[in-house]
Amino acid sequence: MSPAERERRAIQAANTAQRKASDNGAARRASGQAMIARRTGQSQADDINAIVNVPRPRKTLRTVEPRGPLLGQTGTGTYTPPPAGSPGGGIASPLIEVSAAQREYFPEALIPTTDGLAWAKMRSVKKLVMADANNAEVVMEFKDDTQQPG
Repeated sequence: MSPAERERRAIQAANTAQRKASDNGAARRASGQAMIARRTGQSQADDINAIVNVPRPRKTLRTVEPRGPLLGQTGTGTYTPPPAGSPGGGIASPLIEVSAAQREYFPEALIPTTDGLAWAKMRSVKKLVMADANNAEVVMEFKDDTQQPG
């Protein structure tokens, strides 16, 4: 072995010994893992998920009362019929128009067609007088839907 080669090997051995004396491999590996965690953002994601995805506490079910047959019961109630001659509870069907002469109309109005190309005269029904099945008079009054807004 040449003297230069012996010197190089001695320098290598000294460097290796020095590295082993001051080597903190665990610290180097930890700092490497910390750099990877910072680059991937995993620790921030874990922190956010710990706040956002808080596990909900389990609720206990309420107790259910035991089931079984109901005991026999007697219902009570009193029926009072409406007084005779008083109007009942509404209109009896069917409704029949007594006379077309009793119809009332709103004044004629010009209404545009849906495409706006033509106009038509129209009279809307204002009031109808009808009779129900009990011959009671029923009056229907309607609003004027021919009036243009504005």
